[in-house]
Amino acid sequence: MSSVDVRTDPKVLRAVAHPVRLDLLDLLSREGPLTASRCAELLGLTPKVCSYHLNVLGAHGLIEETGTGKGRARPWRLVRRRLTYEHVEGEDESTRQVANQFARTLLARDVKHIESFIARRHQLPKEWRNVSTLIHRPARFTPRQLRALGAELAEVLERHLPPPASDSTSPSEPEARPVTISIYAVPTDVNATDA
Repeated sequence: MSSVDVRTDPKVLRAVAHPVRLDLLDLLSREGPLTASRCAELLGLTPKVCSYHLNVLGAHGLIEETGTGKGRARPWRLVRRRLTYEHVEGEDESTRQVANQFARTLLARDVKHIESFIARRHQLPKEWRNVSTLIHRPARFTPRQLRALGAELAEVLERHLPPPASDSTSPSEPEARPVTISIYAVPTDVNATDA
């Protein structure tokens, strides 16, 4: 699986700047190939809604059909494991707005995941307690250092991620459970420019 650089195709960014589509990408990444009906069961949506959004993601090359099944019983699999976006000079306003919407959608999802974890963390099985990571650390970086930090964190994450889910829906490690990983390192006291 490869990453897709949405800088060069704002249509892809627009396609994924939707909570249901992000949920579907996460689900396919975690569970492997799924039908629209199974996605609907797992996300609490209708098969028609999931089918529509799976087709949109497929049209942009982010997922593909496995080639088996018919209708809503056709399984879909992830093609792109990672999406990247980088602001480029001269970007038009509509692309900026879509990029901002994408970032806000991701942030809202992350907040929901973390709030849910905080609310239920004391009821987790013993082996799942005190294994999560919530780090907050103010620091001072140059732009070069901040970019290097982001690249290194991405490399560390890639090393620790399990291989993409295969055509089998059973995880390779029976004790494995879904985990959400969010890493933020953003400038907080820098004057904005028009560039």
